[in-house]
Amino acid sequence: MRELFRVASVLIFSAALSIVAAAQTRSDADFILAGEKAWADAPVRQDYKTFAKYMSEDYVLIEVNTEPGKKPAFELSTKAQWVERVSSGREKYDAVEIHDLKVLLNGDVATVTGQYSQKGTQDGKDISAAGLYVDTWVKRQGKWLLVNSVFP
Repeated sequence: MRELFRVASVLIFSAALSIVAAAQTRSDADFILAGEKAWADAPVRQDYKTFAKYMSEDYVLIEVNTEPGKKPAFELSTKAQWVERVSSGREKYDAVEIHDLKVLLNGDVATVTGQYSQKGTQDGKDISAAGLYVDTWVKRQGKWLLVNSVFP
């Protein structure tokens, strides 16, 4: 009888842990999706503090430059560089929309895939675009932060 009670207790405890883990995973995914939306909207609202707060200090923006007639290359910007462009007004966003987001969780790392469209300018040049993107989030000291974004 004791053995049956012990097995039942272990099964109930395991089930409870699974439910808690599933709830935490859902909570993490929900936080990341909300963060994606707030982060994309922040430069449109000229809310530079919110724009910066979601990014880790070692954040890197990775853009794939495939201009015709030029060798394809990655262009990298640090958090400080991108925040400066946006906060100084050198880079302006009139609209940014994101959709079809998927969060892929792997422990304390999350990859978000999605589609975007934007209207804006950088140093007076039109940077309006639409396409796919990938963001990587990492949980550090209990807080989810963006560590990089890739725009092909």
